[in-house]
Amino acid sequence: MLVFFILLFVPIVYQHVSIKGHYTDNHKKNIRAITFFFVFLTLLITLRHESVGNDTRNYIMYFDIFGRMSWYELREIGIETGFVYFNKLISLFTKTPQVFLAVSAAAVSAMIYPTYKRLCIDSSLTIVTYVTLSTFVMMFSGIRQMIAIAIGFIAYEFTRKKQLLPFIICVVAAISFHTSAFMLAFMYPLYYAKITKKWLWAVIPSMTVVFVFNKPIFTFLGLFVEEYTEYDASITQTGAYTMLFLFLLFTVFTYIIPDESKLDGETIGLRNFLLISVVIQMFAPIHTLAMRMNYYYIIFIPLLLPKIIEARSERWKQVAITARHVMVVFFFIYFFYNASGDGGLNVFPYHFFWETV
Repeated sequence: MLVFFILLFVPIVYQHVSIKGHYTDNHKKNIRAITFFFVFLTLLITLRHESVGNDTRNYIMYFDIFGRMSWYELREIGIETGFVYFNKLISLFTKTPQVFLAVSAAAVSAMIYPTYKRLCIDSSLTIVTYVTLSTFVMMFSGIRQMIAIAIGFIAYEFTRKKQLLPFIICVVAAISFHTSAFMLAFMYPLYYAKITKKWLWAVIPSMTVVFVFNKPIFTFLGLFVEEYTEYDASITQTGAYTMLFLFLLFTVFTYIIPDESKLDGETIGLRNFLLISVVIQMFAPIHTLAMRMNYYYIIFIPLLLPKIIEARSERWKQVAITARHVMVVFFFIYFFYNASGDGGLNVFPYHFFWETV
């Protein structure tokens, strides 16, 4: 658990502690803190033992299998060909599984980090919310989907620049790694939807209807999911209400706290991603597939919250500042509390690859 303590504690302390006689402006502190976080996180993912992460051993097995297959044989594999060829390309240079894990980790971080660096205005809040959300443990386990999620960040940058064709290419590329990435197709229209406070009269009732009738809605949508993907959409009871409650709190916070006139288009777009995350999460209590499909938007929440606090209205100024401190402390403690228990995709406890497990 020490490595995760370093991962969180060092950048948080760096952002908040001033060294006597040495002044560094807040922007540079935030950039350096978030950079340390991603560099150290990439190292941890790279150096992990094959037992860390539920699916790590399976991906190592795939790397070996695809590496030994000919290019012609690879053509016979009809699903998620992007991931298949990704494995094959790496195998041309090395057969070492640890190098494969390293390249995968570097590729994911290289696509996510630039957007996080560009938008980082409060590294501590961003980091603690990032590690609390489920996409963090996915980085140690779900290589295929994490690459698809990371490609989503490239798609996001094309979205905000209104470059539709490159956006579509990115979505197709992401789907070639993980079929659930079709969820990225909604990113472009979502980003430009001007959903402000005045639209809540329609949004709240609509979301309520979705939650009340989540089973029949999911059953209907499941027909398409089962036909065009590899997933089984049969309804099961997961009891996953905690994240839904948290996302609802985030949503209330993002609509009450800010002065709408201070919000730029990007912040509104990110807030729209939170709204769709809430809607998707409403199906999580009846199927784990909903969480998988939600990863593509959940990962933007750590970037949204600091921007909302920055755009706080005078009326809610003190509440926003207090909430920020509470969230940093709470999520920091909650991460280690959660890591000490079961679950977490078998990421905890962490082991380096040279350890005997």
